[in-house]
Amino acid sequence: MTIRHVTIVASPYARHGAGLHVAQDAAGLLKAQNVAVDIIVGEDMADAADLAGKAARGDTDVLAIAGGDGTIRLAVEASIGSGKPLAVIPAGSGNDFARNLHIPLDTAEAVQVILDGHRRPVDLGRVSFPDGRTALFATVAATGFDAAVTARAIDMRRPRGQSRYTIAALFELIALRSRHYQVRVDDDTVEADLILAAIGNTTSYGGGMKITPKASVSDGQLDVTLAKIPPRFARPTLARVFPKVFAGTHVDHPLVQTMRGGEVELYCDPPALVSVDGDLVGELPAVFEAVPHAIEVFTPPTPAPTPS
Repeated sequence: MTIRHVTIVASPYARHGAGLHVAQDAAGLLKAQNVAVDIIVGEDMADAADLAGKAARGDTDVLAIAGGDGTIRLAVEASIGSGKPLAVIPAGSGNDFARNLHIPLDTAEAVQVILDGHRRPVDLGRVSFPDGRTALFATVAATGFDAAVTARAIDMRRPRGQSRYTIAALFELIALRSRHYQVRVDDDTVEADLILAAIGNTTSYGGGMKITPKASVSDGQLDVTLAKIPPRFARPTLARVFPKVFAGTHVDHPLVQTMRGGEVELYCDPPALVSVDGDLVGELPAVFEAVPHAIEVFTPPTPAPTPS
């Protein structure tokens, strides 16, 4: 594929304003290789998504996203079905989608991935609510404790990066409560009091928290992690298990159950919030389904070590 024109969707909110600077740096690198570039910056995220959708259906060769996982999700929503390949120039706080595709976090190296031209098909997930609303996600859909952490982290101005989610999680741990879930993964069902249920297209969210450590973006399946309530609701037990999520070893704990399937249905009482790719999109009940090979993304031809 000959790349003559790239449109960069820049998030002015990613990494507290760094997204636009990353987009400008990437544009300069592309122009130095005789690639024409347009940068899209909407008045807000909804406007940016609308402009991205129009660009994807225009004459541009590549739609590149300079932002984090939330910006990627909005751009994917806007451009799905256009047939245009997507590129990721990491500029977010977490960058979990980029990490799972081994896309370098360094801007110059991410631009080189585009110029090298290697692409691969990538799965997405889709969540559907009873009122007909749907949302795509590229990384993880979270409910219960996870989504509450996301809600708190969104409201926190500091600290930046991964530590914001860690601190939000500690605050939520203090006020933690369980919910009674009914879970269906394809033909298998579970009914239990849970603290969280996470549905992963990728291994991680929140900047490397490996909530679904065996998930793959190319297997046509969603991985599910269920965290059950400990005996006598012991918060010290949860405090010991929580740090294990950064290595993905929490799944070995007897309070954690994992499942895998193409369709996941969740009910819970009381209702729990649902977040996808770090954005709050509704509350349970909901159905989550894998969307195999939904988009094509520029990636390195062979996996490189995952950035730390």
